[in-house]
Amino acid sequence: MSLRKLHKYISLLVSLQLLLWTISGIYFSFNKIENVRGEQYYKTEEVEEITAPINVSKVSQAFAFEVIEEETFLTPLNLELIEEAKAGSEYRGRDLPLYKITAENDKGEEINIYQNPYTGEILAIRSQQWRIWDLMWGLHIMDWTERDNIGNIFLKIFSFIALFTAATGIILFFKRK
Repeated sequence: MSLRKLHKYISLLVSLQLLLWTISGIYFSFNKIENVRGEQYYKTEEVEEITAPINVSKVSQAFAFEVIEEETFLTPLNLELIEEAKAGSEYRGRDLPLYKITAENDKGEEINIYQNPYTGEILAIRSQQWRIWDLMWGLHIMDWTERDNIGNIFLKIFSFIALFTAATGIILFFKRK
């Protein structure tokens, strides 16, 4: 098989992932990470860290809602206690249990807030913008389930295939038929 034919078939194989890397990279460059993290929903630039000792019992729904109303521009709607981890969840990497507060912003968009159930401290804010970012990140690093493993085998293999494709493309550009 000639170098030209090998380059052609490998380029076809890797082109879809190159397209996903490009699309996700464009998305990242046009969206501020501060907005993805939900920082625009806080009432103050500097969020005070809650230093209250951890309670033996969980805070009430009323207290959890009060913290959200005092610290953010969001309106809390309901509370759910999360005690079991789910793969690929919005709260992954956080210690459980957590309160998941469903809230809405002034545009009526649903926002999830994750709180420490013992102190009421807001740990994360997750919006549709964050969900899209998370999906793009998973496609970008080729970790489609957990979206946290940047050193996975698929990413390594496709990176080397893309390098090979680019190098053979340059060689073929200067090589005569």
